[in-house]
Amino acid sequence: MTSAEAGGFAAAKEGLKAIGAQTQSINQQVSAGKLALDPQVAEDAAKRVEEEIEALQNLYRKTQAIGSVKGLGDYPDGQQLAKRFEDKATDKDSGALELIRQLQAELQKQADAFRGAARDYRATEEQNADDLRRGMQ
Repeated sequence: MTSAEAGGFAAAKEGLKAIGAQTQSINQQVSAGKLALDPQVAEDAAKRVEEEIEALQNLYRKTQAIGSVKGLGDYPDGQQLAKRFEDKATDKDSGALELIRQLQAELQKQADAFRGAARDYRATEEQNADDLRRGMQ
């Protein structure tokens, strides 16, 4: 177990999986024609998700600061503690920076899924309008 995993990021990884499952569910419903969102509702949802992505970018910048910890001394205990902080930030599998990037990517997929649902809504509306026009002729 890395120090990043031991530091409590396992729960964050589980949360990321849950968000991925939500995104997958939205995409499946859209693909199956079971979910079509009013374009304004979908755009509002997508924008809200993108606001979260932006907030995560700010968090990412702040987290980068613990990727290089100074000032804990030259003694082994200080160096070990600094290394633990650095690992929590930079571990490629379970560090905070990687988890933030993964969450941003997943949230972007979710924003795209909302916009996909809006496209389906528009397509359905256009098809219905065409059907009505043909029926009136």
